[in-house]
Amino acid sequence: MPRHVDHEQRRRDIIDASRRILVSGGGPSALTIRAVAKELGGSITLVTHFFPTRPELMRAVVAEMIESYDTELAALEEGADAPTRLRILMRWLLPLAENDWAAEKGRIVLIAQREQEPSIGEFFTTMDTRIRDLLRRHVEPLVPAERVDVTIDLLRVLANGLVLSAVEHHHAWPQERQLAVLEEALAAYGL
Repeated sequence: MPRHVDHEQRRRDIIDASRRILVSGGGPSALTIRAVAKELGGSITLVTHFFPTRPELMRAVVAEMIESYDTELAALEEGADAPTRLRILMRWLLPLAENDWAAEKGRIVLIAQREQEPSIGEFFTTMDTRIRDLLRRHVEPLVPAERVDVTIDLLRVLANGLVLSAVEHHHAWPQERQLAVLEEALAAYGL
């Protein structure tokens, strides 16, 4: 008698295992269908039944990340006014907790592989577009129309700089220091 498999749960398990592999420090070369199958304790067909190729798997990981980010951010921002929503978004972009730091470290490791592997390039393009869209939605109510684009660029650079500093010098950039710099910059920008 065939075993019942919850296909949605299996897809989530595969994607979760893939994310763990990506942020483990092994970089994108560590994310193989074989590695995911091993992480799940099964055969390669366990993965290829849902994601026949590695690029398809990477696209699913990116799509799931974006969906989970949207859900998480909406819950954090519920009921907040526009300036508070911007601060929530900017804090959310920073590696303020240990697991955030590990995820950002994994993302930075992926940067080196961006040009060699199209699916990784797609990941960064998709994520940058999504973050810029989020910033646009949060900035538009707060600044004149002619300042929206430059404000988005400034905030993107601010977040990226804080993330890189926190990853490069983990113990020198605790949560308090990151938030102090964020608040000072937002005040300087009139936000």
